[in-house]
Amino acid sequence: MIAAAGLAVGLAFQGTLSNFAAGVMLLVFRPFKVGDLVTTAGNLGIVQEIELFTTELSTLDNRKIVVPNGSIFGSVIENLTHNDTRRVDVPVGVEYSADVDETRKVLEAMIPSIPAVLEDPAPQVFLAELGASSVDWQVRVWCKTEDYWDVYQATIRAAKMALDEAKLGIPFPQMDVHLDGPSLALLSGKKPMSSIGAPIGK
Repeated sequence: MIAAAGLAVGLAFQGTLSNFAAGVMLLVFRPFKVGDLVTTAGNLGIVQEIELFTTELSTLDNRKIVVPNGSIFGSVIENLTHNDTRRVDVPVGVEYSADVDETRKVLEAMIPSIPAVLEDPAPQVFLAELGASSVDWQVRVWCKTEDYWDVYQATIRAAKMALDEAKLGIPFPQMDVHLDGPSLALLSGKKPMSSIGAPIGK
């Protein structure tokens, strides 16, 4: 009975001891600190407190999340504010009729108008791919980490205004629908014909 009780207690504390050990490792290796914006264990938030058993996060919409340290240490930790600078990637789709070289010039010319963009590393206008409905570009600029969201919005605004001024269209998704003979006949109100020329159906 004593052995069974000891086993039950050991199993009950297994998760607690795991969280404790993970908390010690987090404090030793310090993959993040209080105030960092992190993604871990499926949660995105600002670190408010690091304890031995749990870590407290505050989400961007001001919700409190308490995550067991075992879940954090056993998952990928993405620290979004660890480095001083970040790259802002903004996708831009342009219609297929737009000249590629002209589009590049327009997007490159609007970059100096974006506030808080760093000159080093140099900005880049990257031709990404030929999409289903558009020629897809990516505007890449660098900024200080604390300016990321302001630069992100400013880059989208500058790209839209530059394309409008140059009269380069931003297309909507398109789909081509092909109809065969019987389908066209039904749409026109006529009865579809069989291979021998007789109407199909009543």
